[in-house]
Amino acid sequence: MPSMVARSGLALRWRMTLLSSLAIVLLSVIAAVTAFVVVRQNLVGDLQRALREDVVRVAQIYAGANVTPPEGPTGGVIVQLYSRQGELLAASNDEFRDRALPTEVVRQIAAPGLPPNDGVRNWHGALGEREVRAALAPVAFGVVVVLSPTDFIQAALLQIGRALAVTTVVLTLLSGVVGYLVAAAALQPVSQLARLAARLEPGYLTPIDYRGPDDEVGQLSTVLNDFVVRLKASIDAQRSFLAETSHELRTPLTSLQGFLERAARRASPEVERDLHDAKRIAQGMSRLVADILQLSRGELVYEYEPHLLEPKEDVLEPVADEFPGVRVAAVDGELLLGDPEKLRQLIRNLTANAVRACGDPACVTVGLNAPATPGDPLELFVRDHGPGIPPDALPRIFDKFYKGKGGGAGLGLAIAKQIVEVHQGRIEVDSTLGEGTTFRIYLPSFDDTNDETDDTVDDTRPDRTSERASVATS
Repeated sequence: MPSMVARSGLALRWRMTLLSSLAIVLLSVIAAVTAFVVVRQNLVGDLQRALREDVVRVAQIYAGANVTPPEGPTGGVIVQLYSRQGELLAASNDEFRDRALPTEVVRQIAAPGLPPNDGVRNWHGALGEREVRAALAPVAFGVVVVLSPTDFIQAALLQIGRALAVTTVVLTLLSGVVGYLVAAAALQPVSQLARLAARLEPGYLTPIDYRGPDDEVGQLSTVLNDFVVRLKASIDAQRSFLAETSHELRTPLTSLQGFLERAARRASPEVERDLHDAKRIAQGMSRLVADILQLSRGELVYEYEPHLLEPKEDVLEPVADEFPGVRVAAVDGELLLGDPEKLRQLIRNLTANAVRACGDPACVTVGLNAPATPGDPLELFVRDHGPGIPPDALPRIFDKFYKGKGGGAGLGLAIAKQIVEVHQGRIEVDSTLGEGTTFRIYLPSFDDTNDETDDTVDDTRPDRTSERASVATS
């Protein structure tokens, strides 16, 4: 399985949710502020227009020299009469009889000889503690003023502001839900494409069957399919090359091993050690060629021939014999169902890596631990006291062609994992830098009470000599 790069930050769905929520909140705030300003301007404008109309009518009433204060209802507005010098003469409301407009404002309007319809001016400010708006018009004796407090506008704007604030808060809360739903709907085709792409495996490279519209996601699926086609062609070419190369290498290696065996039987003691080293190297090359051939034939180990085995005698000890110095620490009497060829290949690959990492077979132990309770899996292990595996390499050691610092072709552990999985087991690794590494293989133990195995299990113990052949020759 390819390594995954850790990524920080929010997921795309949550980023889209956040951005859409911020957009909704921003638009809500802009709409609320705009509505507040428009309502305020309309209220103020309507009031000012009404005051101007009222002051014209009042000015027509006081076109002569009459300065008598108005009597009766005035429609909620206040009428004030001023002399040309800006002195307050009369007011229709007791509260505003001693609250006069600034003198200079009144004097600017009190120009003699102007018709009542001309010279109307607006004014707003504070009279005492109250904000007012007023309209001023000149008359014969001075200036007539129609004014109105703006308290009702402030009260109305306060209510409108509260309503808009509550609406904004509600929209802010709803924007998160709406944003998430929008993001989920927008990313659903992307998620569908990701699920289809996740099904792709090195041994199952087929174009993605995406049936969405021909939009950006459709274009992405087209690009991915083109890449899958090119990748499959490359893998097929690589597999064909590996298969042909492996076949070409097997024959000379087999001949080389035969010649070395014959030479060893005839050799003098002086060259016997050199021939033994040459045989060991040739065996290692044969195992590598067998691994490459197995990988090129199908990538995975899908089938195996189960036998009733004693792991110590049928798997561990034969592999230890291939690496003189490797110790065996296993209990007797345990049984399991498995393919002896593939299980020996599994332990052989792990042992070869351990010996290569340590540089000395004496620091490697292969063993078997009995299950703690009946029905628990058997634990086979390969332990070494080598330099250990770096923590950043542990997630990748079972990847095909991954090479650690110890060298190798990067196939042994990948094939070992495949063999474990086809036996319905699991493999784990513990490693500490400077202290060593332990591979643990958990395989189902044989239950002699299981009647289902009576007709399917070949309990005939295979010949030990024939079992030592590699998987490639089986």
